Amino acid sequence: MSNPKPSPFKKLFETKDEPQLEPEQPPETTTESNVIQTPTPQKTAPIQEEPRKRGRPATGKRSDDAWIGRTYYVKRSTDLDVEEELLKLKRRGVEIDKSELVDFLMAVWVKWQQGENINLLIDEFTPRRNSKKN
Repeated sequence: MSNPKPSPFKKLFETKDEPQLEPEQPPETTTESNVIQTPTPQKTAPIQEEPRKRGRPATGKRSDDAWIGRTYYVKRSTDLDVEEELLKLKRRGVEIDKSELVDFLMAVWVKWQQGENINLLIDEFTPRRNSKKN
């Protein structure tokens, strides 16, 4: 009679203090008598000094104190046009997301309200295409 397979749910019910039994491995068999069989090394978990945190590391705007989350409504057509223009910029090698664009436009608006020349700021951000239309 063969040994029954251990239940895959057994580990759920064991506590950390109880020793966990390794399943028995059947002996290797070969047809040649002169082959030396070496036992397979037991795999042990690497010792970790500090437990790893779950999930991705917090490196985005959400975890940056300089940024604050807000919700605004824009027209669907405007959003689609912005997406299209950002994609064109991305294809030219300019990486910018919507939040950076909105932040820049709001900052320029504030400076304009304060009397600064915003043409210089806009030109620094993204050079306009010089299109000569007749």
